[in-house]
Amino acid sequence: MDASDEYRRPAARPLARERSSLFDQQAEAYDRFRPAYPDAVIDELLGPMPAGLDVLDVGCGTGIAARQIAQRGAKVLGVELAPRMAEVARGHGVDVEIAAFEGWDAAGRTFDRVTSAQAWHWLDLPIATAKAAAVLRPGGRLCLIWNAGCQPDDLADALEEVYARVVPPGGHRLFRGYAANRSSDVKTGLDSEIDAISAVPEFDVPTQKWFPWTRTYQRDEWLDQLVSRSDHAALERAIRDRLFESISAAIDDHGGSFVMNFETVLITATRLP
Repeated sequence: MDASDEYRRPAARPLARERSSLFDQQAEAYDRFRPAYPDAVIDELLGPMPAGLDVLDVGCGTGIAARQIAQRGAKVLGVELAPRMAEVARGHGVDVEIAAFEGWDAAGRTFDRVTSAQAWHWLDLPIATAKAAAVLRPGGRLCLIWNAGCQPDDLADALEEVYARVVPPGGHRLFRGYAANRSSDVKTGLDSEIDAISAVPEFDVPTQKWFPWTRTYQRDEWLDQLVSRSDHAALERAIRDRLFESISAAIDDHGGSFVMNFETVLITATRLP
């Protein structure tokens, strides 16, 4: 996952709006190719009695996490800025309201969980975190999820060389996330998110828990999920085509597939009475 402060500066808000539009353009690809989350993560955030819990899923996208939560019997409401993403989520049976969470009107509603999967870093953290506390019932929890991962080191080195060679320096900055990560790379850059929670007095001390898992990717499967990423979608078409051609060659040199070692982090904080 990317630890860049670019996400956190006020100047990054236009970037968030731009990326929301790109996500919207790739809504179907996002829904088809982005990985779901380990069952253990969903069970951990819901607790032993999930049936009937009221869950607000912020930046729900196409409802990947929301569907997993609803399968446990919880009642899920999504908030999503991108209309096409929301439309896809609704097609999966998720109730979604279209809005930026920072300006969303809760209309007096409160929740047992506020969740966000792969999205919280796009928000104005102080505003969003305080708002999460305001809509949580006492004893309710804020639950934030991100996937981190790394390829085998030799493939990660080859991919790193590809990005350095193909993506022009000094132009568009590519937030690669786990597109080229070695096992020794730092797996979290979530200090700003944790600090924002710690600054809200209604929350107790936030905690982190990591859940390891693996997935084997064929070359074309990996390229499909890259298409769903806003950082890659933002590249000029000619550059993206060259990049994907070079990524394909690197994976082919590795045998045409690889095992991705994922870890999903769950950051939680409980709303105090």
